[in-house]
This record gives sequence, C-alpha cells and structure tokens, in this order.
Amino acid sequence: MAGEQGTTSTTEAGTGTVATPASAGTSPAQVRAQETKPVGTSPTASEEDAPPDYTRDFHALPLTLEARFGFNARLGSSFDDAADEEHWGPGYAFASYLAWRPEFALGLEFDHIGLGRVRALTGQTSVDNEYSATGAWLGARVFPIRTERLDFFVNLRVGMVWQHVDALGTRSDGTSITQPAQSYSCAEWDGPGIGLGGALGLAYRLGRHFSFVSRLELNGERLSGDSLGSCADGIGSVATLGGSVGLAYEFETAPK
Repeated sequence: MAGEQGTTSTTEAGTGTVATPASAGTSPAQVRAQETKPVGTSPTASEEDAPPDYTRDFHALPLTLEARFGFNARLGSSFDDAADEEHWGPGYAFASYLAWRPEFALGLEFDHIGLGRVRALTGQTSVDNEYSATGAWLGARVFPIRTERLDFFVNLRVGMVWQHVDALGTRSDGTSITQPAQSYSCAEWDGPGIGLGGALGLAYRLGRHFSFVSRLELNGERLSGDSLGSCADGIGSVATLGGSVGLAYEFETAPK
C-alpha cells in the first residue's frame, strides 16, 4: 500500500542485500554515501589515542645532543687565610653522545664553569679576582637502567681544561709612601691542564626525540697556581661538585 512504502525495506538489485530503510526524501544512493567512509577522512578516536612509540633502533646509531645549565661549588681553599673566597659559580655545558648498544655510549663534551672569586686587601694593595674554567672532554656512558622512557647512567670523562682570570684591584710600587696606589684591571688565560670527572645522570623522555636531563658530577682539574702573566696568580688544582639540568634531542644517524 502507498502508506507502507516509506517504511518497507527494499532489496538492492542483483545483490540480495537488504538495504537500509530510507527516510522520506532520501534516495538509496544518498544512504550508501552516508554509510561509506570516504578516503582521507580523519582517524577514529581509538587511532588518535594510540600511545607514542619510544622504541630505539640501536642499529640506526642514535645520536643525542644535550644542552645543560647549572651551578657548581669548588671544594677546599685555593688561597691563604687572609683572602676572602667565594667557592661557587654558574656553568653551562654542551654534549653529543652516540649509542650503538643499549648499555653504552661515547661522546664529546664542552663546558664552562665558574670557580668563584677571591678578594684580599693588604695595605694599599687590593685584589678582586674572578676565576673560571673551560674544558673539552671525551666521555663514556654506561646505562645500568634503560627503559623506553627512563635512562639512568654513569658518566666518566677525561679532558683538557683552560683556566681564565678576570682581575681588578690596586697596586703600590713601594718606592714612596706618598705615592698613591694605582688601580688596574686585566684578564689572562692559562692551560691546558688535565681534567678527570665522573657523574650520575638521569634522562626522562618527553617524546620520541626530546628528553629532560639532569646530572650530578664531581670533577678534578689540574690547573696552574703560578702567576698568569703579569695579571694575577692562578687558582691551582681544584675539585668541584656540580649539578645541572637541561634538554636533549635524539635522532637516528643511520636510518634504514
């Protein structure tokens, strides 16, 4: 009957498949177009919620680039008791490490750390010297713990270190008590000296390529304590304890 045509199911020609009931004014072609998922449509909710892949391919030789900033403290005193010393300073570092196995990585590091300053006043002579050290290092990392997102590593390194001093103060030539002391300022480099260091580090992967990195390290540097040119005395051999945080970027150098 005419009143039943709008609700009665129809059979598609040649298929024997029962077509979806069409609402009034909707043709079978329009119904099929609504049921068919067009090519290039957006992914479903389950596809969008798929977790990121953190798997490393060590056959592709992943390379990690790091940049860190932190503070360090110089252990012990480098000058006599008459001097007023500051033992801490800021530092920054850049590193590059290549891994070929999950347990090991080799790399190069460059860092610059503040070694503090020393002030002293004797008669008309005064000094205010600020010291720093710049090093180039060969490093090795061993990973006792390495998961998809969390890395714990032991870092050993050996390198060459240059010290730098920025000095200012006053000097008296000592020939006349009536002649006032003369002010001066200077800067001088010295080195290289040998450096040895060890560190404990932690890296947490924020994504497939980026990680948050933290490191606690102890370094020993054999620097000169002799006069650096005509500027100031060197700081001598030092041991420093430092901590730093930063970001790392990892990518494959030999992708398949």
